[in-house]
Amino acid sequence: MGTFLKKDILVLIRDRSELIVLLAMPFILLTILGFSLRGLLGGDTEALHMNVAIVQNDHEEEGIAQFVEDLKASGLPDEAVEALEQTAAEVSPVTLLHKMFASNEVREIIEMTELNEAAAKQQLKEGSVDAIITIPNNFTYRILNKIILDQASGSELEITVNEYSMKTNMLENMMESFVDTLNFEKAVAQAAGESGAAITEAEATEVGGVETITAKEPISSFQYYTIGMAVMFVLFVGSTISSKAFVEKKQHVFHRIMLSGTSPMAYLSGKAIAATVISFLQLVILFSLSALLFQSFSFESVEFWAGMGLISLLLSICVGGFAALLTALSTKWDTDSVSYVFAGGLVTILAFAGGSFFPTTGMPEIVREIGNWTPNGAALTAYLQWMQGLGMVAVWPLLLRIIIITVVLLALSILVFPKRRSV
Repeated sequence: MGTFLKKDILVLIRDRSELIVLLAMPFILLTILGFSLRGLLGGDTEALHMNVAIVQNDHEEEGIAQFVEDLKASGLPDEAVEALEQTAAEVSPVTLLHKMFASNEVREIIEMTELNEAAAKQQLKEGSVDAIITIPNNFTYRILNKIILDQASGSELEITVNEYSMKTNMLENMMESFVDTLNFEKAVAQAAGESGAAITEAEATEVGGVETITAKEPISSFQYYTIGMAVMFVLFVGSTISSKAFVEKKQHVFHRIMLSGTSPMAYLSGKAIAATVISFLQLVILFSLSALLFQSFSFESVEFWAGMGLISLLLSICVGGFAALLTALSTKWDTDSVSYVFAGGLVTILAFAGGSFFPTTGMPEIVREIGNWTPNGAALTAYLQWMQGLGMVAVWPLLLRIIIITVVLLALSILVFPKRRSV
């Protein structure tokens, strides 16, 4: 085994193009992505800061007053009218909108300025503001009728931008969430079966929110993309080792090894072990460079790095399983197309599903679940959870998935790899 391992490492060192792919390329990509998205994953909102103008064409007090007058004219009892008037004041959409923009979290990102329509359009043209939110006439009256009484057709907020960007897209998502909250209030009122049923602002905050489950700092862009690129490019080791095995067969090195009395399984095991060692070294080098140059990881404790090492080891063994299976297929079919298909297509698919390019938290649940059943996706999630201090209890189910995939890959490679008589 030691001879095979030494041979594969020396062959790889002499191939500069493969070394660039395995070591230089992931480091270059994490550097580019880390600086491009610096701070966004870690909670730094400076890059998202924007100026927004509000054009107020609606008269909130007049809308509420008109809504109450309609209630009185409908013949409802005075007690019911008073209750609905209080509800209307609590769920007035313009008030809720201003409270949302006045919150500390939003004020760190968005600076609001109330302007008339002409001034807002002029400042948007000059670039002084990034977007305009227009509140149309009768907005309050129409929304209150829709939310509380399920009458009228509601109303719409208008967002005007010069061009779409990450910032304006964030504002659009924020406003869609606000409208969803209003729609949710309407749904609650309908489900309650009462004409006056509507949730207040205090009740709305109890419906959902963000809960911090760890005292650790948020994951930075350099940390995320160090992990993301590492778990992606480590897969290329499998295709690299299998392609070298095909070259060895073409040059009759494989046959000479077999004639020397070496067992085919020993040869296959050597490829798996070589891929495991090279993968582990690749991860160690990449993590070390990122920690030294970008301070992505602090040298916290032995326990922290022991956990990182365990995840890396299991992922490396899984890559060894990929190398064994690809070697078995290439040897059996006498083609290196399998290695090229894996490196050129399957790795990209696995990286996309596993979250190497961007976090999958906003993706549908089925996509996240599929990603966590890929070896790279499970490893990425395990790394992130371990870095957030969740402990081995939370990480172990993900590591078990990697172990299961590894066992399946090794079993298939043993079944596929040709025996001595057929090579």
